Amino acid sequence: MKLFDFKKTTGRCASAPGIMFILGLILFPVLSLAEGPVISGPVDKTIKAPSAENPPLISEVQRYDLASIIRYALKNNPGLKIASKTIETETYGIDAAWADRAPKVNFGAGITRYRYDTPLTPIVIEPPLGPGTEFPPFRRTIQDTGVSLQFPLFRGGRLMRGVTVAEFKKAIARDNYRMSKQDLVYNLTSLYYKIAQLEELLRANNASVEQLESHKKNVDLYFKTGTAPKLDLLKTEVELSHALENRLLVKNNLSSAYELLKMLMGMDDMSIDIDIATNKATNEFFPALEESLSKAFSQRPDYRAVAKKKIINETQVKIAEGKRLPDIAAVGQYGGKAGSDTGFREDWYYGVRFTIPLLDGGLISSEINRQKVELEKVKEEERSLRLTITREVRDAYLGIANARERIEVTRKAIESARESLRVELLKYETGAGTNTDVIDAHTAFLRAETDHYQALFDKETAVAYLKKAVGEDEYDEEAQK
Repeated sequence: MKLFDFKKTTGRCASAPGIMFILGLILFPVLSLAEGPVISGPVDKTIKAPSAENPPLISEVQRYDLASIIRYALKNNPGLKIASKTIETETYGIDAAWADRAPKVNFGAGITRYRYDTPLTPIVIEPPLGPGTEFPPFRRTIQDTGVSLQFPLFRGGRLMRGVTVAEFKKAIARDNYRMSKQDLVYNLTSLYYKIAQLEELLRANNASVEQLESHKKNVDLYFKTGTAPKLDLLKTEVELSHALENRLLVKNNLSSAYELLKMLMGMDDMSIDIDIATNKATNEFFPALEESLSKAFSQRPDYRAVAKKKIINETQVKIAEGKRLPDIAAVGQYGGKAGSDTGFREDWYYGVRFTIPLLDGGLISSEINRQKVELEKVKEEERSLRLTITREVRDAYLGIANARERIEVTRKAIESARESLRVELLKYETGAGTNTDVIDAHTAFLRAETDHYQALFDKETAVAYLKKAVGEDEYDEEAQK
């Protein structure tokens, strides 16, 4: 499940997000990362002792950097815990498969009422008949008890293959756990940088509101002195209202992003206030595309899982074919029967049983054919996943390259827009410019900042997406053993 994907004008795209309302955060033009020290949190912000000048706060704000957010989530995210429990479940599946190969001993007892008198033991008559001949007692109500044994010796290879299938199922559960963990790390990383982007955008919008409020005071003064028309004042008020609305929208998006972050981290107390310590922008070296593709095919958990799934299906075909072979088992029983007025008469037997299917109406053939079709499906699933991995790795490289170019372009655009706004404000104050020019320059400056922060966010998200696409696991020590 991916919460954030990126789409670029160069044609790259990513899979659909897992949580729909985050789309609103991504589509909203936004932020990036302000460079600053990395705090290996969680570290509480310093809070002074309560006093008259410093009243007590309701709750402390806990600050996390990206690494501490991920470590916290790996320990507390419920979805990841469910995936780890699946591994434990499959462990018991292996125990059950081994138990199928072990002897079975059962104890049984009961009481039965017959219509006719029934012998307590089999009737054994050996000639010559005479006074010494012993007949077993006959009773209508018979109590019986005993112990039975069954030990499978051969079942067409199904016993060991059943263990093999169980072991591969556990291995697939481990791969699924690692895939869930990598999805979680990617989602947390994307959300972390989205929050950083929103905080930068909030700062830019606060500055925008302050600039417009200051400009409105000047326009209002010029209007009162008769040097500016009322239309200039109205336009400025409309632009200020729009800036206030944008700032409120960013605040709401930021609050929603923090709530989602706490949910992904697995915080039980959602009322806790948290903050992020912003990391410096990454500047990593990336290998060649072909090297990353080779790496992805060798270590992607989902690709390794589908390869194991193919082995399981091949084994299940052999298991189905093994049902045509004989079943051989050692059997035995020891027990006794008694009537209401007699003691128990013991009896026992042991031996080897051999069974082989002669006619089953095509049941075994149908199962074999079904397993072969399932195997073909898994082969196509493997091929489809291979194509998907290739596309994802290529998309990540395109995303990184595209974002880097946009970062350089938007950085220059910010400088130009800032200077243009300064000039237009100065011209308006000296009477050489118009209010429309000031508003246009202000809008261009805010848009340049927004585009720059969006490019920074896209670059960091693309880097995280590449790590996920090649199956990198930076937190392997947290993996389920």
